[in-house]
Parts: sequence; structure tokens; C-alpha cells
Amino acid sequence: MKPWEEHLHPLPVPLSPVHGGVLGCYLHRLAEANRTTPGRLAQCISPHARVYFTLRTDPLRRWTPAALPRLSIMTGVPIATLDRSLPAFTYLAARENGTNPRRGHAHYDLHVICRHCMKSRGISGPVLAHRDPAARLCLKHAIWLDGYCHYYVGHIDGVVSAQRRHIRLARRFPDTINAATKEAVKLTRSWLVAGYQPALARRWHRRAEALPKQEARYPSLLRYRYDERESIVAYPEFVSILGILADPRWRALRVHRNSGIAFERHQETIDAIYTEAEGRLSIHTLREMPDARHTFRNDPLFRWTDARGRGRFDTEKDSDPAL
Repeated sequence: MKPWEEHLHPLPVPLSPVHGGVLGCYLHRLAEANRTTPGRLAQCISPHARVYFTLRTDPLRRWTPAALPRLSIMTGVPIATLDRSLPAFTYLAARENGTNPRRGHAHYDLHVICRHCMKSRGISGPVLAHRDPAARLCLKHAIWLDGYCHYYVGHIDGVVSAQRRHIRLARRFPDTINAATKEAVKLTRSWLVAGYQPALARRWHRRAEALPKQEARYPSLLRYRYDERESIVAYPEFVSILGILADPRWRALRVHRNSGIAFERHQETIDAIYTEAEGRLSIHTLREMPDARHTFRNDPLFRWTDARGRGRFDTEKDSDPAL
């Protein structure tokens, strides 16, 4: 008889899952508490389960719907609680129903939950979970979660309040928040790395100096493309710009690459967007470039406003409305 066909008994030490938790992480916690292996537990739940289960293992590509009730028997946790807490079973059910929703990136969609929150539940090890698109830090303990180090950021001006504004924006603009988030990340990082906005750079430098020198806590669990210190120091401005980029009113005014609108006809809109951004960022101007190498048409906010702007002023005839 195969392991998934055997009669199940409840585990000696049952554990409840964490909301949004990764199945591999949950099975590791169960296995450690019950002195077995995650692979053995997985094979008792469903056929085709992997023998080697990492903390990040979450997709159930070949699992059967019987896995959910069998895990419920094993842990003593109600089926509804497991289904609600572990997204892997939501995707398994969707696949069985033929809907097969697209998932985000398997690694960039994860974070390690605040260690202080887990300690209050008696959990000492790191717990991986799928994060909400707007989640960047733990509001209760002011711990930055979107990265390796988990810095305390309660003393950094504007970061905690920016998280609250970010959550409100995600609720207000659910249809545009994902696209706008990618654009806002690229825009603020361009300002940060390329030095297009000296006034903002000075503000970010002060925040960076206030961050503690801290070694990475979870380098083997997570994969990130950028240094989380960059994300922290620019986070309040990122959220301010996100409020513009996610708003359908402003998005409707953009000039796209295939548009035939001349720059002169769009100048009023560009001025309005820059004025709005300057007000939200509490900065005097975003239109003064630091030196001759940085021209206004290469500013990332200008490129978002008018995607054709990078090469619009090379010759005088480019300003002809007929072109």
C-alpha cells in the first residue's frame, strides 16, 4: 500500500498554519515538531508529492484534491482553515475547476513574516508567506519585511505612514496598482541611482545614514534584485508617485509611443503632472537637471508622461505639430 493510501492518524504535535503561508514551510514546521521529514508528510498527503521539500516549495502541479482533507486529518486543522490559510490549495482547486489562475513570480512574491509576530505565537524559525502586493513592513513592529535583513524602520521619517498610504492606494485602484507599481519602482530607482533629482538624493542620503548596519538574516530563503536599503530610503516618495501613476485620471493623459500628438499640444499636461508630483513630494521643482549630462527629456517622470520624449528635441523640425 502506498503512503497516500494508508489510513491516517493525527500527528502527535499538530500545528496551525500561518495565513498566506507557503506549504513547504508549513510541512517543515510539522516535520520538525514531529521528528520526521517534510517529504514523508507530503507523500502521506498526495501521490506524486516530492520527496525533497524545500521551505519555498509551494506549487502542487500533480497533487490530487484529496490532499486537503488528508492534511486536515493529519493536523487536526479544519479544511476551511487550511484552504483559507495556504494559497497552494486555492491554486490546486482552481486548476481542478479549469480556471488555472496565473501566479506571480514564485520568489519575488514571498516574504519572511515579522519575527516578533511569530514569536508571540510560539514560532521561533522563519516563516515564509505570500505577501499582499502592498505589504512592505509590519505596522505593529515597524520591521521592513521586503528583503533579507528585516530592518527596524520606525525611526525613519515617513516610512510607516507611507505603508498605510500604500495599502489605501491598493484598495482604491485595484485595476491599475500592479502596472503602476512596476512603473513607480523603475521611476524612483532611476532617480536614486542616476542622480536626476539632487534634492531627493539628499533626502534619501539622510535616511540611509539613519539605517543601522545590519547583516542579512535570511539570504538563503529569498531572492531580490535590488538592495532593500534602496527601497526603504525611497519608499515614501515611491508611494507618493504611485498615487499619481495608479490614478486612472492621470494615466489617461499620457502620450504613448504610437500617438501622433505633438509635444506642444501635450505641454500643459506635462506641466500639470510635474506640478502634482512636486506637491506630493514636497519639493520645489523636479524640472531642474543637475548638470548638462541630465536633460529634462531624460527624466523618468517625463518619459512616463510622454513616452516619445527621449528623442523629441534633437532637431527643430521635431517640434512641428504636423510631424
